Amino acid sequence: MTRKILIIEDTPTIARVQKHIAMKIGYDADIAGSLAEAKELISKNSYFCAVVDFILPDAPRGEAVPCTIEAEIPTIVMTGSLDSTTRDTVEKYPIIDYITKENKQAYQYLEKQLQRLPRNENVKVLVVDDSAATRRHICSLLSRHKYQILQASDGIEALAMLEKTPDIAVIITDNEMPNMNGDELCGEIRRLYSNDEKAIIGISGSDASHLSTRFLKNGANDYLRKPFNNEEFYCRLSQNVDMLEQIATIRLQANTDFLTKLPNRRYFFEETTKSLKKIEKSSQVSSLAMLDIDHFKSINDTHGHDVGDEVLKGLSICFAKYFEKQLVARLGGEEFAVYFGETSKEEALKRLEGFRHFIELSSSEFSNLKIKFTISIGYVHGPVYQIDELLKQADIKLYEAKESGRNIVIS
Repeated sequence: MTRKILIIEDTPTIARVQKHIAMKIGYDADIAGSLAEAKELISKNSYFCAVVDFILPDAPRGEAVPCTIEAEIPTIVMTGSLDSTTRDTVEKYPIIDYITKENKQAYQYLEKQLQRLPRNENVKVLVVDDSAATRRHICSLLSRHKYQILQASDGIEALAMLEKTPDIAVIITDNEMPNMNGDELCGEIRRLYSNDEKAIIGISGSDASHLSTRFLKNGANDYLRKPFNNEEFYCRLSQNVDMLEQIATIRLQANTDFLTKLPNRRYFFEETTKSLKKIEKSSQVSSLAMLDIDHFKSINDTHGHDVGDEVLKGLSICFAKYFEKQLVARLGGEEFAVYFGETSKEEALKRLEGFRHFIELSSSEFSNLKIKFTISIGYVHGPVYQIDELLKQADIKLYEAKESGRNIVIS
């Protein structure tokens, strides 16, 4: 979905720079050089957000700001200078942010804000405070930046909310609450989730000098004293969400095969080991297949490694779609594994045979040179709870498939 942005700016050079930034991110941008033009565009379009110049020929005292706010368009204000009068005027309105057009850094900051807004739509923030008024205030700040918002009135309710909604990314918690204080809640959350998984921001109206230390020692990532400045709140929140995003990116890169984008060997071993421990406790039976492209060396030798890479990437797309509920990984070269966990043998073999047949019929679509190929599959099913042993047994079956003429499933 392409998001529309309204740029209200009377200096053509600046408007072009802002439009370039917005389009680079993926926005569809409209430019208005005056308040009158802006009103005309707003009447005809729905905008995801707006970047508004504070001073315009027909709006010299910031009249464009309430125009976009009243139209319920999240607004970033840009101004040539920010004296106390301008600041007071701007801060009266529930804007996303204000930026001074002082230097190149201002436009880099604008780019960051425009990148964050679409991202924030997928970020869940839990607000924990026994004061309904405080929760409303924080939620109103979060809604401006398009975060998904959940609420809890104390620590007990917050933990129940986390169990029900485990993809909450940030918890903003007051300290002084009935049933469980905020610093105690931090300790409970950290018992369940690491700093890499969830960010916690502690808040308190207390002036006790040791409270921030107590929060941080119990696992909080940050601390704010009430009443806090809105700008500082947004900056700290954004920094914590950025941190979680960067860690997730690093983790993804560490666990993903560069060429095929499937999970790599390391991730496969970690996840299957966890699953097998659970299966062993319940005395269930595990299930795994190893798959290999037939005569792959010949494809590389005849057509080159670039074509071989095309084949691998095309096959990997099919893996991801065909085995959506299973864990698939590239173990190395042209060798892949599918872990079925507790799937029945009949169901697993049915899917594997269907996949083998699909590849036989469709493989020529994976490369520009229309290279046809087949796969061989070795499958094991039984009370085996070590991934090394499962792979070893599946590899023996895969060897049998190769020896039996290839393009076959052996179990």
